[in-house]
Amino acid sequence: MINQLVRLGALIATGRFLKPRYKGLLLLALVWLILWFLHSEYVSYVELSNDRTYVLHASLLKLVLYALSVACYVLFVERPLWPKTTKAPAPAATSKPRPAAQSTASPSSQSRTLREGDDGFDFLRNKPKLKGSKEKLLEK
Repeated sequence: MINQLVRLGALIATGRFLKPRYKGLLLLALVWLILWFLHSEYVSYVELSNDRTYVLHASLLKLVLYALSVACYVLFVERPLWPKTTKAPAPAATSKPRPAAQSTASPSSQSRTLREGDDGFDFLRNKPKLKGSKEKLLEK
């Protein structure tokens, strides 16, 4: 019973992996078969004619075309399937601190929209300092 579940899970995982890739993989296999066929035809021609002038060039060209086909597969099939990353804007460093006059307003009265160079936490950095009981008595 567990063996059947493992097989079913493996089939489902393989199907989910291959579903967005099967057209690209079939095209890649077709390109490789065509390259293999053309190269084998050239090698059989070389054996019959005994003209070995371009055998090395043909073999290198075949390897380059294999690599190029894999690169095209990765670029056009695999790359769109990669997870998309979102870039967060870099916080702009402020060279001078904000004046205390701006920080006396409460966060609820301030506009919650982000200004240029604001990372969203300035209302916490610049909030008014809480006064203790001794400070309150000294003010009276």
